[in-house]
Amino acid sequence: MLAGAKSLAAIAEWVSDAPPAVLTSLGGPVRKPAGPVAPAGATVRRVLQRVDGDDLDAAIGAWLADREPKPAQAPDERPMRALAVDGKTIL
Repeated sequence: MLAGAKSLAAIAEWVSDAPPAVLTSLGGPVRKPAGPVAPAGATVRRVLQRVDGDDLDAAIGAWLADREPKPAQAPDERPMRALAVDGKTIL
């Protein structure tokens, strides 16, 4: 699941509708004067098929851990935060 999409076709559709700033931040090509260009659905499928699930899990886990607030106070005094990732919730 990516961006609420449950199929490769839905993910490709989300990518094709992504705002120019998102496409730029993801490193997509820019064609002047049109601006950022979304990849074709086949490209999205090929990229996602080549992603190693364990590596992606480790990268997302590290990214989430980096966003954990640093303990400026006692752990039991920190407010609880939650983030849903791939349909799962991390508290």
